Amino acid sequence: MNAQPLTPIREILRRTLAFYRAHARLILIVTFPVVAFVDVTIGAGLGELTAGVHKKVPLADGYITIAAGYFVTVPLVTVMLARAVVIDVRSGSTATISAVAEQGLDLFLPALVVVVIVATAVLCGLFILIVPGIYVAVSWYFVVQAVAVDGHRGFGAAMASAAAVRGRWWHTAGILISLQLLAAIANALVTSAFEALATAVNSAAVVIAGNVLIDTIALPFVAIGATLYYLELRGRPTGTAQV
Repeated sequence: MNAQPLTPIREILRRTLAFYRAHARLILIVTFPVVAFVDVTIGAGLGELTAGVHKKVPLADGYITIAAGYFVTVPLVTVMLARAVVIDVRSGSTATISAVAEQGLDLFLPALVVVVIVATAVLCGLFILIVPGIYVAVSWYFVVQAVAVDGHRGFGAAMASAAAVRGRWWHTAGILISLQLLAAIANALVTSAFEALATAVNSAAVVIAGNVLIDTIALPFVAIGATLYYLELRGRPTGTAQV
């Protein structure tokens, strides 16, 4: 597998955008309810829906928001869209919304378990020495894909991700940085617009609405790109019936 030439980053991005455009309706329909439910629930619980934009947000509230996204929104969106990619590659036809949602919900708990494992390992690595934490973050990045695509569980998913990345760590890091960077640019553009509007009407609920919008658009881009690249790392070219 490592003897194969590395696919240029721009080609991975092109494939990601092509898949996104081809399946935009499915992607947005399955992503929006997850993002909206988590963001609105957290916002309501922290009192942000009725707060003004100048309300000082406690540090603990920020941690809760980050944790909700990392442990709920991202793995659930990722596992659903990974299944959409797999179904599309396997059958050559678009996955149905109901199938993607049902399979994603069924796989959420195993996906959450592996995300917790990765988060623990990365934090330990960063605490001991920064470099090991970064190395693990890249090597074990595809644990949710390993659950959704190959049916791995627990540490088996981490080992599958590490095996896929082995020999291509730097290239993988470049792919992941590119995906996250494009998502971050879109995030910054939308966030700045909604923050300006929120300031004008003095409502933090507008900021939450902006977060829902950008997460609905950006999270699928990262999830799809990572899944397409994971399939390539496994030595099974996308667009074939080998999955």
